[in-house]
Amino acid sequence: MKKLGHLGVYTSLVFLSVYLPELWIMHLTKILGWGIDGYSIISLVWELVLVVLFVFWLKKKEMLFIFEKKAWTWSTIFPLVVSLVACYFVRQLVDAFQIQYHYLVDNKYIFQKLLSILYSNGQPTFLSTVLGFILTVVVAPISEELIDRGYFMNTFFPQSKYYLDVILSALIFGISHLILTHRDPIGLIIYSFIGLFFALVYRWTKNLKITILCHSFFNFLIYAKPIWIFVYNYIYYHFFR
Repeated sequence: MKKLGHLGVYTSLVFLSVYLPELWIMHLTKILGWGIDGYSIISLVWELVLVVLFVFWLKKKEMLFIFEKKAWTWSTIFPLVVSLVACYFVRQLVDAFQIQYHYLVDNKYIFQKLLSILYSNGQPTFLSTVLGFILTVVVAPISEELIDRGYFMNTFFPQSKYYLDVILSALIFGISHLILTHRDPIGLIIYSFIGLFFALVYRWTKNLKITILCHSFFNFLIYAKPIWIFVYNYIYYHFFR
């Protein structure tokens, strides 16, 4: 029964952090007429509030051991460097796989019609882009690793010799990313594989901070090329022309 209770908590967290915010925040933003900037601000604040509330809940349940403080010594820096390097190659592998089978991936966003209404000119604004970057690279890695690795892997089959904690965490991570988009077998394979990598990193390092940094770096690589192009063009046009 206790495990069922934890499963209920996890399901509620996924619902509150993924599906419900997208639905009610979009409708609220539409009613208030705030546009995509308002939607981005509310989304970011909502995710931050959920993280804070979840941390307080963990403290109440005496589960803050997942935040075990470890000094940054060579014994922690080395696994971090190895994990980040591996993370880069996993990102390249995932991107190559997506390109190869892009025609099988359903990228349709279930709230696309509602989201398109929030765009004033059909394009993201500077503020929404910055807030989206913060949400993707900072907040989402913290919340997802806190829940899917820190909470889930220390609750269900912790340190299983058959790696059931790793496998289930990977599957749960994959399934949770199919709620709003990528609702197809290829999407499940891709996100489960990504979840498997993060779960293995956490199982190996036993350090949630390293896993969060890996996840953050993984998501940052999505923006790496556009950022490089912007910086290159800025330097070129301002200093070499």
